[in-house]
Amino acid sequence: SWNILIAACCNRGALWRAMQIADETMPNNGHEPDVYTYNTILGALARVGDVQTMRELMTKMNNSGVNPHSFTVDFLVSGHLNAGDIGGAVTIVQDMFNQHSVLPPYTTHLNIIEFALANDLVYEAKRHVYFLQQLWKWKPNDSVKPEFRKLMHLTKNNPKLTKKALKKLFRFFGEELTDEDFF
Repeated sequence: SWNILIAACCNRGALWRAMQIADETMPNNGHEPDVYTYNTILGALARVGDVQTMRELMTKMNNSGVNPHSFTVDFLVSGHLNAGDIGGAVTIVQDMFNQHSVLPPYTTHLNIIEFALANDLVYEAKRHVYFLQQLWKWKPNDSVKPEFRKLMHLTKNNPKLTKKALKKLFRFFGEELTDEDFF
């Protein structure tokens, strides 16, 4: 399939060729890129921290009506972290949740906090903790899809994302997360 060819290009470092296949070759042969196509390319771009191209590809993905999923967010966050844009990574998670009702895997939340604390960006780490607290208070309505309900349940109840676990993570990096940091 086309996605296998794109993955091969991405794994060999031929990112521009992979994007050319998705943009031109696939449509010329009656196939449109899907979420796997976009995620494969986003994952490769994330590895090299090409945030600008990731943004452009995400715009294409949105404009073509392809909905992102948790790995889309994970790749976007990884790209920002690899480029050293920790604040951008925090913002991506918030924006994807608010605009697309999608969250990354729980390990992505931990990566953001760890990157922020390792780079002495305590404010960004606390900003992400604040976002997690908003998730803890989230209540579903009737329009929420079952898959998203499950993801929210797993995220909210993950033992590595509890108040106690987050305080321990901050202490590991020599920082303090106090009760005043929680609402």
